[in-house]
Amino acid sequence: MYKKIVVAIDGSDHSFLAAEHAIQLAKLQPGTHVEGIQVLDYEKTKADVLHSTDPIQLQSKRDEKLQRFRDAFEAASIQYKLIMKHGEPAPMILEHARDTRADLIIIGSRGLNPLQEIVLGSVSSRVAKRAKCSVMIVKYLS
Repeated sequence: MYKKIVVAIDGSDHSFLAAEHAIQLAKLQPGTHVEGIQVLDYEKTKADVLHSTDPIQLQSKRDEKLQRFRDAFEAASIQYKLIMKHGEPAPMILEHARDTRADLIIIGSRGLNPLQEIVLGSVSSRVAKRAKCSVMIVKYLS
């Protein structure tokens, strides 16, 4: 089935749900490796740095966001790796999936309305359109 799964992680509930799906799939196939990729968007990173007075505190906040992902993978005894990259999210996720020969990309959907999606675009739809492997878009239902 899937031996290498890349899951997009940004610290949101949407991405945590995507990670939970990755865990469930990995449990079905022993030996599956999951890589969580967090892409720090240049514009958001720049704003975070400008508004932060303490770079150590900023990094600590980023690490805190990822801790629940680490805890979930470790509790499920799933082989995983968390990777942080800088750039535009969709291209970086696609590049990483290609470079690691992923079988599946799992990504959460923010659930933009049609107007927002036209104006803003959506990382999940860009990934789905351009991926060279299977893509699972997980929708968060509130």
